[in-house]
Amino acid sequence: MAQVQFPFEDLSALVKVTKQEAIETLTMLGFPTEETDEGELDIEVTPNRPDALCVEGLARVLKCYKTAKPDEYKLSKPKIEICVDKSVEKVRPAFGGAVVREMKITDSNLRSIMQIQEKLHETLGRKRRKVAIGIYDFDKTAPPFRYFACKRDALSFVPLEKQEKMTPGQILEKHEKGRAYAHLVGDMCPMIEDKNKQVLSFPPIINGESTRLTEHTKNLFVEATGTSHGAVKQTVNIIAAMFEDMGGKVEEVAVDGKHYRLLQEKKWPLPVAGSEKLLGIKLGRKKVALLLAKMGHRISGNFAYVPGYRTDVMNEVDLIEDVAIAYGFNNFEPSLPGFSSVGRVDEEPLYHEILGGLGFDEVLTWTLSNEKLEKKAGLPEGPAAEIENPLTGDFTIFRRSMLPNLLSVLSESKNEKLPIRIYEIGPTARPQLEQILCLATMHSKASFSEIKGIVLSLAESAGKKATVKKEEYGAFVKGRCAALYIGSKKAGMFGEISPSVLSEFNLEQPVCAAEMKI
Repeated sequence: MAQVQFPFEDLSALVKVTKQEAIETLTMLGFPTEETDEGELDIEVTPNRPDALCVEGLARVLKCYKTAKPDEYKLSKPKIEICVDKSVEKVRPAFGGAVVREMKITDSNLRSIMQIQEKLHETLGRKRRKVAIGIYDFDKTAPPFRYFACKRDALSFVPLEKQEKMTPGQILEKHEKGRAYAHLVGDMCPMIEDKNKQVLSFPPIINGESTRLTEHTKNLFVEATGTSHGAVKQTVNIIAAMFEDMGGKVEEVAVDGKHYRLLQEKKWPLPVAGSEKLLGIKLGRKKVALLLAKMGHRISGNFAYVPGYRTDVMNEVDLIEDVAIAYGFNNFEPSLPGFSSVGRVDEEPLYHEILGGLGFDEVLTWTLSNEKLEKKAGLPEGPAAEIENPLTGDFTIFRRSMLPNLLSVLSESKNEKLPIRIYEIGPTARPQLEQILCLATMHSKASFSEIKGIVLSLAESAGKKATVKKEEYGAFVKGRCAALYIGSKKAGMFGEISPSVLSEFNLEQPVCAAEMKI
C-alpha cells in the first residue's frame, strides 16, 4: 500500500464534496481514508491503482462515481521531437514524454507533482529501476531533445540543489541521490540534452539545476525512462491525465519521428453475462453500463472504453471487479450455495484447536515477500517462485518461509503485554508449494526447551512419532536449534532466534520459533 496525504482543501477545490462524504466514498471504493491530527486526508492506495497516487486522481475517482460522466482528454498533436540514440538500447531503452502548456504552478499542484513522482518511483517504477520521471521548465530548454548514453567522464552539468558542475561519475560518488541510486547505473550513463547540449537530466539519478520548476513556470516538458516500454507509457499517461486535471494543456511528442500517443482508450464488450455469473446477481445492460461509468469507463453502445490512465484492466474480470466495487460490496446479500455436498473428517490434524489450547493466537500475513525481508531473518539463499511483473519491491517472490512474517508481527507488537504467542498456517514455495505451520513465542524466558516441548506436543497430538536431531539454521542461535523428523523425513526446524536477527527486527525480548510441514 502507498500512503497519499494532502489537505482536504486541495480535494474540495477539484470536486464538490464534504470531508465526511470523501472519507466514506473513497473507503467504499477501495481507498481506505482517514483524517490525520493535522486535518489532512491520509489515503491508502493499492498497487493496482497508481493513477490515484495524487489528489487529482482521487478527485477524478470521486467525480466519476458521483456523476457517472468520465472525463475525455483531447491532447494536442506533436510539435517537438526526441531522438533516442542506439547507445541506450542495453542501458535503459524505454522513453516516453509529453509537453504541458499554459500551466499555473501553485503550492497545491507543486505538492501533488512532487508526491506523484515519489510514489510512482517507489511503486510502478520499482524504486526507479523500472521507471524514472523527469519534469522540467520547458521555456528554459531548446528542443529537439536527445536521449543517449555516455561514459562517466564524458560531460558535466550542475545537478539539482548544487552550484558546481559535476561529471556523471562524480555525481554517483558525491551527490546524495547519486550514492542512493548508483546501483542502477553501469559504465554507460543515460543522459537527456537539448540541441544546445544543455543537460536536462541524468536518469534515473538526478535532474539538472538549470531547468528546475519555479512558481514562474508556465510550460513543462515531462519524460520517463526505464527498462519497460509498457511501464514507461503507463507512467506518462498517469502524469498527462494529472496535468490535464490541473488545467494544463497536454501536447504529445514525436519519438524518433513517430507520434507518441497518450491516453488511448481500450475497447471492451460490456461484461453483462460475465458480471451476472461471477457476482451472482441480475443486473442487465443498463445497470452494468452505469456502474462502469461510475468507475470512470466511457460507455458507447455495447462497449466500455477503459481510460488510458488505468493500468489495471487487463481482462474482463477486471471490469467485473469494477462493477462489483461500484455496486457496493455491502449491498450483496449472502445466500446458501445451490448445491449439496458430503462432509468428511479433515485429514489434517486440528492444529488450530491444539495451538489455541496452548495459548497461541493466529495471525494472517502476506503470502508474497521479498529477498531483503528473508535475508533479515537469516534465511539461506535458495530457489524462489519469483513474481514476473511486480508492482512494488515489497512483493517480488512468493514467500519461502513464514518466519520473517511472524518476526515482523512481533516487531510491530513489541509494546504489547508479554508473553506474545502467535502462529500461522499457510502456503510457502521453495519453489514448490508446501503447507507450513510456523509459530513463535516472545517473552523474557523464551527458550529452546519451551519451543521443543511445544513442537513435540504438536506431533504427539497429531499421532505422529517425532524425533529431534541437532542441526544448525541461519535464523537460530548456534547450539540452540534442532531439526524435527517424522520417521526418516525432515519435517521442520525450531530453536531460539539469534541476537543478530532480533536486532534486525528491533526486538529486545528473547524469541523462540518453529516452522514445520503439516
